[in-house]
Amino acid sequence: MLSLVFKPDPVLAGKLSVAYTWLVLLLIVVTWVFYFAGIKDPFVSGLLGGIASSGKYPARILLGYLVTSIFLSIRNMDEDYPVKKLVRLTLTGVSLATGLSFLIATEGKAANLSDMTAFFRQSGYAVWFLYFIMVAETLGAIGVLLHFKLKTGPLATTGLMLIMIGAMYTHRHNKDPFSDSYAALSQFITLGLMLILFYFEREAKFMEEEHKKTAPARVPVMP
Repeated sequence: MLSLVFKPDPVLAGKLSVAYTWLVLLLIVVTWVFYFAGIKDPFVSGLLGGIASSGKYPARILLGYLVTSIFLSIRNMDEDYPVKKLVRLTLTGVSLATGLSFLIATEGKAANLSDMTAFFRQSGYAVWFLYFIMVAETLGAIGVLLHFKLKTGPLATTGLMLIMIGAMYTHRHNKDPFSDSYAALSQFITLGLMLILFYFEREAKFMEEEHKKTAPARVPVMP
């Protein structure tokens, strides 16, 4: 049904996957500078904060478009629509966004350790659990970033999703406003899309191998 109203464009999808990766890198740099560079100028700080917060929306729209394009084209492995390349480019962008954002979040916890300790105690958790979460988030982020080398993406992503479920449960248990769970919910959705992309990656590789097996052998042309 979706294919009747949405026709993936291979050229556009390829360009947007590259644009998505560059946008992600820009947002990561801006976010790090905003939180950790110690900028005192209110105008610059406000500008960076605005870019970091508003830039997430076009990034999410691009990711949604790319995942939809891959979903509708996963069985099309001809040279006119290089699905495997599109999956890899999209996965590169979302892996950088997710892995680096979790590293930044963990660095933020470490920089505000006293506040985080107080929050965990108020939530009924032992202090050691805070350190466990920080280590788990760091390992999960590294696992996501090293997926193309070690194929650790699915396991790391699943672990990070469980942490986000725990974060949302904690806010609900504390009777915090639902807005306090927005960040965890957003990350959970992104991580879910990543799991879908990991499946597409495996499926694209399988379909490419099948396509090579069934493709007719080229007969050399005699001069």
